Amino acid sequence: MKRFASHYLLIPDVGFVKQQVVEINDEGTVRSIFSLTEEIESVEWMPGVIVLLSANQYKLAGTDYADYTVFSFKPCNQCNLYLNNFNRYLREMEKKGEALWPYLFYPFDFTSMQPVDGTRHRLLR
Repeated sequence: MKRFASHYLLIPDVGFVKQQVVEINDEGTVRSIFSLTEEIESVEWMPGVIVLLSANQYKLAGTDYADYTVFSFKPCNQCNLYLNNFNRYLREMEKKGEALWPYLFYPFDFTSMQPVDGTRHRLLR
């Protein structure tokens, strides 16, 4: 099990959530997320934005800035309500054989909350 955190977590179709820890299992898929309220041992801080993508969403994410426009980069309006149910949603996805994968998008423009020309993504492991 590994844990990663960044200033923002992006869940496509939901939006940005501030300072979350993404916990991944040995296969590399997202196991859970929780708020980063204090420094926690064994959490690796990542620059940029962590984006949670399903296999289908990953196919949409290319390596050029233009490819990222398929995602909605917006603030999360009802984050607490959504996050309370998110870990249950992950377990339901796992039962169906589906999973979310954590990708680091870097560099990232935190002023406009958009990827920039040159933004790349890589799978966190």
